[in-house]
Amino acid sequence: MTTAPLLHAWNMNLGYARRLVADVADAHLAVQPAPGMNHAAWVLGHLACTADMLGAMMGLSPVCPGEWTALFDWNSTPVADAGRYPSKAELLAALEEAHGRIAAALPAFPASRWSDPTPSEAIRAFLPTMGDCFVFVMAAHENMHLGQLSAWRRVQGMGRV
Repeated sequence: MTTAPLLHAWNMNLGYARRLVADVADAHLAVQPAPGMNHAAWVLGHLACTADMLGAMMGLSPVCPGEWTALFDWNSTPVADAGRYPSKAELLAALEEAHGRIAAALPAFPASRWSDPTPSEAIRAFLPTMGDCFVFVMAAHENMHLGQLSAWRRVQGMGRV
């Protein structure tokens, strides 16, 4: 089994994430044009923490600080206070490192483990196997949130990327 197509999409996602926030200042990262809207700070942190979760399933050490979990997990609510979030540089560094670790480890991850049950019971209900998690997180999940980030830009009159 080759992981090359999945890794190609994963790397494209990272490049797109970088472009989506390249012109966004730290002070603007938490702007919410609509109440509760996922903003740039939350999306970047959420993607980094989700990549960390996937990495943990592969036996990799975490990249994101433990206190980021409350800010960025799937039950968190983004708030329009830039002071509550790490800087863009910190968020991108964590996302890039988590991405890089997975990209380096996935080709050697045993194909037989793709059919193993997802370690998290909460996730297992909708992503039953490790393979389901890899594909969903690395392709669908990231693309969904990057699409939100693109919409966040456009609703504020920022150009497309």
